[in-house]
Amino acid sequence: MLEKTLKSIEPFTSKAEKKSRFCMRCGELATKLVKYSTEGAILVEKYCDNCAKEIEDGSAN
Repeated sequence: MLEKTLKSIEPFTSKAEKKSRFCMRCGELATKLVKYSTEGAILVEKYCDNCAKEIEDGSAN
């Protein structure tokens, strides 16, 4: 498993980002892009406001 480090949490900014709009964690509509740094790459995942807040607060697994 790759180790990933939280890089940023940002709101959607373009129509293209909004096309696939489901939270990676709970399945609700996603509104935030969560970016992680990993071994030579940036991972971008989509989350709803609640799940993104939990990730930002460090309470998500």
